[in-house]
Amino acid sequence: MKKIILSAAITLFILPAFAQLNAEKTGIKKLFFNFLAFYKKHEVTFNSFVLYKGKGKDNAPPYRLQWKEAERYFAYLRSSVPYVGEAYIRAERAHFKFSDSCFKANPDDEIAAGFDYDRWAGGQESIAYTYKWYTSAKNKYMVTITGNNAILKIGSALLDGSNNEKDRNWSFVPFVKEKGKWKMADNIYPADDGN
Repeated sequence: MKKIILSAAITLFILPAFAQLNAEKTGIKKLFFNFLAFYKKHEVTFNSFVLYKGKGKDNAPPYRLQWKEAERYFAYLRSSVPYVGEAYIRAERAHFKFSDSCFKANPDDEIAAGFDYDRWAGGQESIAYTYKWYTSAKNKYMVTITGNNAILKIGSALLDGSNNEKDRNWSFVPFVKEKGKWKMADNIYPADDGN
């Protein structure tokens, strides 16, 4: 009888914890989808910031980062993008510093390192394509929460010529809890082969 009561008591304490964790995981996934929809709606604004400039004729290399414009971009993120927080801005600042160092190390480079067409996903496609890719009904989503940090893994289905799934391409988005709310902490990146 004591074992039954002990088991029931443990279950009563553990179930709410699992329910809360599942609600948090669902909330993180929803936050990601809301960010994608927001980004899609405001793509022109996101792309309006001139974050780098070429010193050469017709904006040709060598490139340099426009730090005043970057600060305007960070102010926009703080005031208008509720899905990101200070961790995201710190990550962006670090990416910009790295790109700036690449500009200085390779002044003749024709490609502005770190500034693909879609900076957030690091691709050459518009957000309309990215949105479809990351919200496909065929995707798998996994959220891992460790304290105030979380990782959303997205397994996008790779299809063969007959539209059958042949493999998955995994990506991840880091999240952090700031002032009690989950926020994206960086851009999306391909996951390691080990997932």
